[in-house]
Amino acid sequence: IGQEPPVTDIAFAPDGESLIACSQKGLQVFSWPKLKLQSTVKVSFANLHCLEFSPDGNQLAVGGGNPSETGGIEIFSWPENQSKIKLFHHDDSVMSVFWQGNHILVAASLDRLLTRWDLKTKKTVKIYQGHSRGVSSVCLLNKGEMVTAGHDQSVRVWDIESGKLIRTLNQHTKPINSMAAWPGSTGKPMVATAAGDRTIRFWQPTIGRMMRYIRLESEPLDIAWISESQIVASCVDGQARLVD
Repeated sequence: IGQEPPVTDIAFAPDGESLIACSQKGLQVFSWPKLKLQSTVKVSFANLHCLEFSPDGNQLAVGGGNPSETGGIEIFSWPENQSKIKLFHHDDSVMSVFWQGNHILVAASLDRLLTRWDLKTKKTVKIYQGHSRGVSSVCLLNKGEMVTAGHDQSVRVWDIESGKLIRTLNQHTKPINSMAAWPGSTGKPMVATAAGDRTIRFWQPTIGRMMRYIRLESEPLDIAWISESQIVASCVDGQARLVD
């Protein structure tokens, strides 16, 4: 469905029967696979950038804000789509969120900070500082380490509990648009990053190693693993590319 304003993120509902899209129109819930518009949900801020369901599938976190002014997260119940919690701490838009269980949430913002929230108390647990420009993506490894990627072209590895920056990886030559954790369960953890230098790079962040990379014909804006050996990239030229 092509429409203005641009869709900035999509997420499948836990039952696989709905697709949720976010844009400046708010949240739009479509049936899957017919893509019939079912409902539109208003969010507290104008610019929406990211969606993420909680592990139990009962909550939907929406990140965004008002550019150069405020950034925050709004939590909705699913499937009722009722606003439950509003969290505002950042000075610029939130670009990425991830759940650590069903009550802890981490947000990455263009104000260069990451914030870890306790949803039970609605208070900040930890603030992570280190990126020199906006943070575009964040994910959690199974070893208690957090990986972030940003517009400063860097991939950074953190101890999520202490907030200590463990290492920084700088092989990208332009801002990083997206990051996705490898779904495999054996061997060392791996993440893939997609950047404005038209590359997708594959990393083992726990040992600070870049394993390999591929250069595409067009800049990849977003990436997602569809198996342990294949990743798909949506690109500036309007094409999706499948990478082995």
